Amino acid sequence: MIHVRIFHGSVTKPFSGDAYRELGGFFGGHVAIQVYDRVYGFYYADRNHIHLWPNNQHKSTIFQNQSLQEWEEIVRLKKETIISIPASESEKLWLKDYYERNVLDPECDYSFWGERCASNCHRLLSQLGKVKPGSRFFTAFYPGQLLITLKREAKQRGYMVSTKPGDVRRIWA
Repeated sequence: MIHVRIFHGSVTKPFSGDAYRELGGFFGGHVAIQVYDRVYGFYYADRNHIHLWPNNQHKSTIFQNQSLQEWEEIVRLKKETIISIPASESEKLWLKDYYERNVLDPECDYSFWGERCASNCHRLLSQLGKVKPGSRFFTAFYPGQLLITLKREAKQRGYMVSTKPGDVRRIWA
C-alpha cells in the first residue's frame, strides 16, 4: 500500500485562545505520500517567497523526506485523512526513487500557478494509473480539492479512507 496523507486546512475558532496561523486557511493544508515507513512531500522553501509562476532558475522548493514518527508529530493536532491505495512493489519503488532523487535535486519549482503539493501528488498518482488524469485546476489545485478527487476515486476503486479529528479549537475544512 501507499498512503496519501492529507492534513486539512483550518482557521482559528473565535475566542479559542489558538493563535496559530497557517498559510491558506480553509484552502491550506498539506499533501504527502507515505511509501514504506517514509513520508514524502513537495513543499515551499520560504512562505514569504512563493513564486507566482514557476521559476526553475531560482527554485523555492523542498522535497520532504520524513520518518513516520516525524510526520505523526506534525499532524498530532491536525485533522488528517489517509487514503490507502494498493500498489505493487515496482510502483512503490518508482515513487520512492522519484522522491529520493528530488530530495537531493528538485526538478520543479513550487509556485502558485505551477506545481504544488496537491498537484504534484495527483500527477504522480495519475502516472501510476491510481487516479484519472486531469487538469490540476479542477482536480488538485489545493489539498481539499485533491481530497474530494481522491474520495471519489476511492469509492469507485475501493481504496480505504480514514480520517482523524483535529484540535477542537480550530474549524477544519
